[in-house]
Amino acid sequence: MASGYNEALDHPAQFKVYLHQDTLIVKQHMLLELIPLFLQNPALGMLGVIGAKNVPDNGIWWESHDCRGKVIEFRHDTYQLLSFESAHEQTEDQHYIKASAIDGLFMATQYDVKWRDDLFDGFHFYDVSQSLEFARQGYEVGIAKQEEPWCIHKCGDHFDGEAYEKARQSFLANYR
Repeated sequence: MASGYNEALDHPAQFKVYLHQDTLIVKQHMLLELIPLFLQNPALGMLGVIGAKNVPDNGIWWESHDCRGKVIEFRHDTYQLLSFESAHEQTEDQHYIKASAIDGLFMATQYDVKWRDDLFDGFHFYDVSQSLEFARQGYEVGIAKQEEPWCIHKCGDHFDGEAYEKARQSFLANYR
């Protein structure tokens, strides 16, 4: 993922959207919300649809007590809304929630920051590391406030625990 995404950095577009092959954008006119959001918030470097305000010490963002965002998941032949809403945040004027990490199913950027292909060669932790790389460059990472989910993620039913743990250990060694 990281090495493939680094190839996109050669493209001169200011705005880039990185998404999994199993992510479907269902929000009509999503770019009409996304681009003005970036233009009105020059500090916002990267935006996702789901993630965490704080990443726990184990590096697993979804085990945070501060998960935010929403997505429709398709898993085990079932569609399910995965939503981490906060009533307080729904009343704020800001159109995004500041986050420490976003999930790689959907990542949009307005600046180019190199992906850590030297550390991550698979499908795990390239997204959390990229979130932290944006923060290291002085940019905010955010999660879009969505009235309705922007995406469906067809997650699949297979999970490679061994590859995940290898990437997690690399993440911990380099970011914690």
